[in-house]
Amino acid sequence: MARVIIVGAGIAGLSAAIHASSFGHHVVLLEKSSRIGGRGTSQNVDGFSLHYGPHLLDKKGPFYQLCHKLSRTKISLKPLRLDKIEAAGHGLIRPTGNIKQAAENLRALRNQDESNPYFQAVKFLNNWGGKQNQNRNKSLRKSKLCISNEGWIGLVGRLGAALDEIGVLIETNCDVAKINKNKICLTDGREVECDAVILACGVNTAKQLLETVDEDLTRQEFGNISKITASFIEAGISSKPMSGKHAIVDSSSKMAVFDNIAVQPRLGASGSHISAIAVGGLSGADKLYQSAKQRSAKLVDFLDKYISGWQNNIVTDLRQASIIVGYQGGVDVGTFAKHNILLAGQWVNSNYVLADAAADTGKSAAKKLTELHPTR
Repeated sequence: MARVIIVGAGIAGLSAAIHASSFGHHVVLLEKSSRIGGRGTSQNVDGFSLHYGPHLLDKKGPFYQLCHKLSRTKISLKPLRLDKIEAAGHGLIRPTGNIKQAAENLRALRNQDESNPYFQAVKFLNNWGGKQNQNRNKSLRKSKLCISNEGWIGLVGRLGAALDEIGVLIETNCDVAKINKNKICLTDGREVECDAVILACGVNTAKQLLETVDEDLTRQEFGNISKITASFIEAGISSKPMSGKHAIVDSSSKMAVFDNIAVQPRLGASGSHISAIAVGGLSGADKLYQSAKQRSAKLVDFLDKYISGWQNNIVTDLRQASIIVGYQGGVDVGTFAKHNILLAGQWVNSNYVLADAAADTGKSAAKKLTELHPTR
């Protein structure tokens, strides 16, 4: 049995803690903020559960499978439907009453035709401009890409409750300053001894901590990682400007808008829960905007164009100009294993993307930990 410190209580850290505990290790989870969940959370305002941008749950992915395995109560899910997703300027992906067009569109999705606007829309919707994932594409076609009735704060809460039940200590408001061999040093002066560390924090924090452990390896491995940022608008509105559509996607401008209530009616009896996102466009060949503030303004223009009148019916809203939604490039879970440090998070290499990558790398880190410190 190893004494394990996990830094970061987002989805990756919670996943790592659950799996490491199940393998027989003694786990303590440290979180810098006052709450767990990272970006997988929400705010309940005026009857609307507002998230930090759109969240789609893959019923075939590691995150849902983990929540499902731990839950005594069934998770209510409703899938995105291709007959209710519009590729902006082209129409519904599966138009009703037009069997020929629907068949052609589905063929383009299966063949991953990069020149096809419907596939481009689906590709963007699945990964927000990050690494393409075949499993997620298939899940959308098979009605397995869903929205939960309880929001992501509810799903994260299930993981937290599971850890509480098995006695894993989660300490919030703990800021890690340094990793010193077999000790975690906190900014408040405390030191915690351990046999291994799993860094499930953000990429910047991980890099800063690892530079004091192995500067050359850190610079070599983190040099190819770049962030994908986005602006988002979440709004509870009293009208239904999307007229029952689940999503409108403009892949050319890297924008999309969902009506979460149209997808998952259990989120509200009336009105709409609009979740909109504009991705990237701030640097390099991808540059479309001068700033994140300008990107946010363009997202408002997008909404005005495709769901006219939404601003006149806002009950409550939540907006952010820049938030990390993914990464290009990555490092392996065991890159720093010789220092008894393992890695987990969206920025760590995985066969999955987004929340599924976080859950998957958390599990992989726990498995690697058991290779380094066998429990039997």
